[in-house]
Amino acid sequence: MSSRPQPQQLNSQSLNPASLMEINVLKRVAMEQQKTNVQASIPYYAKICQIVDNQRLPDNDTMPLNTIRADAHAQLADAYYKVQNWIQCEASLMVAVKIWERMLEMPEESDGKLTAKTRLGEAYDILRTCYNTLGKSRLAELMEKRKSKLAP
Repeated sequence: MSSRPQPQQLNSQSLNPASLMEINVLKRVAMEQQKTNVQASIPYYAKICQIVDNQRLPDNDTMPLNTIRADAHAQLADAYYKVQNWIQCEASLMVAVKIWERMLEMPEESDGKLTAKTRLGEAYDILRTCYNTLGKSRLAELMEKRKSKLAP
C-alpha cells in the first residue's frame, strides 16, 4: 500500500514583501476611490483581504498577521457599511471581531489588547446598527450586551 504525498504548505517567518507592496498600493487606490465613490473602493479592499487571508506564518507567530487581517476586514466592512450593504458588512466585520475577541483572551497586557478592546466597541455598535436595519433585534441586543461587557 503506497501513500500519496501530501501537499506541502509554505510557511514564512514574515509577510511576503511583494504582497506587502501590493497591499500598500491597493490601500492607497482604495482610499482615493473612497473619497469620491465608496462603492468603487470595495473591490480593492476585498483584494487586500484576499491577499492577507492567503498569507501563512508559523502557528506560534500569527498575532502580527491577525492584526493586519482584522484591520483589512474592518476596512472592507466600513466600505460596505457606507453603501448600506448590511449583510456583507456583517460578514466582513465578524472576521475582525473574532480576531479582536481572541486578542482580548491573551493573558498579557499590551497595546494590541487595548486597541482590540476599542475596535471591538466600535464594531459592536456597527453590528448593532446592521442587525437593527435587517430586523434582527435579538442579535442587536446581543451586540449591546457584548459591548457592555467590555467596560472595565
